[in-house]
Order: sequence, then structure tokens, then C-alpha cells
Amino acid sequence: MVNFNSGSLICERYILGPLEVNTYLVYEKGSSEGILIDPAEDSQTILKRLKELDFKTLTIFITHGHADHIQGVEFFRKHFPVSKVAISEEDAAMLPSPTLNLSVFIGDAVEVGSADILLKDGDTLKTGAHEGTLSHIAGHTPGGMALIFDGMVFSGDTLFAGSVGRSDFPGGDGKQLIKGIKEKIFSLSNRQVFPGHGPETTIADEKSSNPFFGTFFNI
Repeated sequence: MVNFNSGSLICERYILGPLEVNTYLVYEKGSSEGILIDPAEDSQTILKRLKELDFKTLTIFITHGHADHIQGVEFFRKHFPVSKVAISEEDAAMLPSPTLNLSVFIGDAVEVGSADILLKDGDTLKTGAHEGTLSHIAGHTPGGMALIFDGMVFSGDTLFAGSVGRSDFPGGDGKQLIKGIKEKIFSLSNRQVFPGHGPETTIADEKSSNPFFGTFFNI
């Protein structure tokens, strides 16, 4: 586990699963509301932490519907019953479908029950006094979403340190992805970016040095 914070907003990062997905636990210290982002596998370590923090509500936010980001959802639903699963309207059909979530192509089929909350652009998720805004950025999947707080952006597989998400999967669109990042993330003030894989970065660093935003990709 690695800890980050922006004021009283705390982010704990856990690297889970064979594809080394970043699973994040986000909360305000002392708040009864937690946000668990992309639970990539069953994790007793995270479950123990959830019980220590004693959340009264837990939102399991899925940035997009690919299998490597959802494999732990049912584990937490079962063992932390106050959990509610939230995903974009566009990616919701991927949860129960091993074909759409691509698990049929990479190993054991992953089937997740229907989401409790269907998200759209501009919706919010809250922990304590901190309210994060959901921003729809298609291109990696049709319904990819970033969660944006004052000091943090959780970008899923949309934006990485020095790279961007793949757009060659079904439903992907490279130009749409680049355009969405520029309009929805690069337009923000500088803050930390926490991607679905790999190290954290900042908006300023990606605007200045990410090779996917050179002349060839300008739209």
C-alpha cells in the first residue's frame, strides 16, 4: 500500500492482479463515506482496511468495464455489504458479459452483477466534505470515466504516465480518446493523476512531455 493525500483527502493505492491494476481507496479522514476504485481482485488486505475505517457507505467506482478492473467487485459486495457499485451508463453492459469485458479472451470468465448506480457525465461522488466530479472520456471504452477532485484525478486506463489507454479494443476510438483527455483533463489546473496502471503523474507533466500529444495527434 502507498499513501497519498491532498489536504484531508486521502488516497491509498494497492496494486492487484496479474495485470498490476492500481486499486485505490479514497476517503476523508474521519468520514463514514469511502470510495473504492477498480477492485481488481479479491483482497483480504483491503477488506481488513475497510473494516478498520468502519465506513457506513462504500461506493465501488468502476472507471471502465474491462475485466482486469472488476474482478474483485463481487468479493467486496459480499464481504462489505454497505457497498454500492457505480459505473457509466455506457459501460454497464460489460459487467455481466465475459465477451464485452474481454475476460473470455484472457482467462477465466468474469461476470459481475448489475451496477447499483449508473453514472453520467457531471455526476458526483462524495466522501466527507470532498466531492468528486465524474467526467466521461470515451476512447478506451465507450463509457470510460475519470473521477476529478480538487487535488486528484483518477483516470482509469484513459491517461497514464507518458502514455494513453489502448484504443484497439472493441468500442475504442483513438482520436476520441486524445480529444477527451485534452478537453476534460488537460483543461484542469495542475493536480496529481492516478492511472489504472503504472506510477502516478501530474497534469503538468503529461501536458509537457506525453508523446501522444505531439503534432501527429493534435486534433
